[in-house]
Amino acid sequence: MAIIDGGVSDILDGWVVDRWDTLADEDKSLGHGTFIAGLAVGGNGLNGGAICPEPDGVALVDIAIFPDEERPVFQNYYPSGVGDFFDEIANAVADASTRHATRVYNLSLNVQHQAEPDQYGYLAARLDAIAEQNDAIFFISAGNTAPHDTRPEWPADETNALVDLASARNDGLLMPAESIRSVSVAALNPPGLSTCIPHAPARYSRRGPGLRAGVKPDLAHIGGTGSPQSSLGHGLFSLLPDGTVGDGCGTSYAAPLVAKTASMLDHSIEGDISRETIIALLMHNARIPEPLTSKALSGIARDLAGFGMPPSAQEILEGSDHEITLVFAHRLRRDQQVSFQFSWPPSLVTPEGKCRGEARLTLVSSPPLDTNFGAEFVRVNIEAALQQEDFDKTGKPGWKGRLEAAYLPGRANGPAVEAERIEHGFKWSPTKMFKKKMRGLGKSSNWRMFVSYLTRAGETIPDEGVPFTAILTISDPDGTAPVFNDVRAQLARSGVRIEDIRTAARITTRV
Repeated sequence: MAIIDGGVSDILDGWVVDRWDTLADEDKSLGHGTFIAGLAVGGNGLNGGAICPEPDGVALVDIAIFPDEERPVFQNYYPSGVGDFFDEIANAVADASTRHATRVYNLSLNVQHQAEPDQYGYLAARLDAIAEQNDAIFFISAGNTAPHDTRPEWPADETNALVDLASARNDGLLMPAESIRSVSVAALNPPGLSTCIPHAPARYSRRGPGLRAGVKPDLAHIGGTGSPQSSLGHGLFSLLPDGTVGDGCGTSYAAPLVAKTASMLDHSIEGDISRETIIALLMHNARIPEPLTSKALSGIARDLAGFGMPPSAQEILEGSDHEITLVFAHRLRRDQQVSFQFSWPPSLVTPEGKCRGEARLTLVSSPPLDTNFGAEFVRVNIEAALQQEDFDKTGKPGWKGRLEAAYLPGRANGPAVEAERIEHGFKWSPTKMFKKKMRGLGKSSNWRMFVSYLTRAGETIPDEGVPFTAILTISDPDGTAPVFNDVRAQLARSGVRIEDIRTAARITTRV
C-alpha cells in the first residue's frame, strides 16, 4: 500500500519498497506519515488484534509530497495551489501503479472545507479521475473537528447522544472525503479505556452525509480516543520518527487500518480482481458498532460510521458452514440485465414451503459521473434486488422483491417516494446495501438475484458498460443449518461453476 503524506521515517526502510520524494529534508514533516506507516507495519503487535486485526507487515510506497504545515512553503512546491498538489498525486499514483502494481493508497489529508450536500467538489472529482485512470482505491480520512467544535464524549444514554449531535456545529465531512470512487473512514473509540465507550464514534470524528444521496463516510475503524487516559493516552499506539512508540488519535489513523485490510484482500485473492469487488467485500462484511445499533440511533448511524467497521481479511474470506456468500462481478451493458436464479437452501425451507433465514445484498458500481449536472452528477443508477417467485390470484408466476434498504426507516405502508428512495434507499448511489431477516416468507423456494439499470434523461450507458460487484450472503441466524453445503450442492447439480474467491480471480476474465 502507498502512503500519501509528508514522508515516512527511514526507521521503516525495511518495509519501504520505493519513495516518491519531492520535498527538501527541511520541509518534511515525518510524524504523521510515520505514525500511519507504523500502524500498517506493526499495528497488531503494538495494539492487539481487537484494534488492528491484520497481521503485521506490509510493503510500503512512501509518497512524500505534503510539506510541513508549520513552514510557509506549500506555495513554493505548488504555485497554483491545491490543484497543483493533486496533479502531483496523479503523477505519483501513476508511477506507483505502473512500477509496483500498487492499488491501495492511504490519503489521510483533508482540505479544511466541509463537503457540500448538494454539490460534488472539484477535488473529489479530480481524485475520482485519478482512481479510474490507475485502477486505484483511495482511503481518505473523514476529517477531525477543530478543538472548539469537538463534541462531548459519547454518552451511555442514547437520548443524550442525540441531544449532543443536534447541538454540534461545524462537524461535517471534510473535502475530498465525499469522493465517490474512494472510501472515506470515520474514527471510533478504542476498547480498554475508562474515559470513553468502546467503539462509539470518536468525539472529534466528522460526520456525513457528504452528499444527500448515498452513504458517507463509508466505513469506520479505531482512531484513538479524544479523551486520553493518563496511563494509556489515546489508546492507539504506533511509531514515532525516531523509532520510539507513541500514542495518538484522529481519523487519519483510522483510515490506514481499513486500507491495510483492503491490501490484505488484494494480496490474498489470486489474480486480478476489480476495485469494486474489494470495496464491496469491505462494506458487505462491516458491522455497525454496538453503541449505534439501537432503533433510536438507526437514523444517524450511517452519518457517523457508514456501513460500519470491517473485520479482518481472513474473516471476510473464510465465512462459516452456516452461511454462503456469492460474489458476482460483471459489466452491465446497454439494454442488458443480469439475472441469476437459484433455489433457497433446503435446510432453511419450512415444512409449509416458506423460506426463512437472513439475506444481505451489497452492490458497488462505478457509473459515469458528470459534475456539470450538480447534485445529479451520477448519471446511471445500477440497481440490485433479491426476488422470490410469487403467484398472483390467477396463479400466474412472477417475481417479488424481498429485501429492504439497510437504512430505510421503518416499514412503509406504501411505496417510498422519490426523496425517500434517494435519501434512505440508495437510489443513484454507487454503493447500496439491502437486508432482510425472514422467519417464514412466501410459498416458493425459487429465487433470483437481479441487476438492472436506470439512466438520467438523455443519458446512455457507455459502450464499455458499467462495472459492478454484487455480493449476496444467505445465512442461518441460529447458526445450525448447513447452508454452505446446501447451496454449493444445488449449484453443482444445476451446472453452475463456482470457485473459492481466493482462486476464482485466477480463472476468470477480469471485469
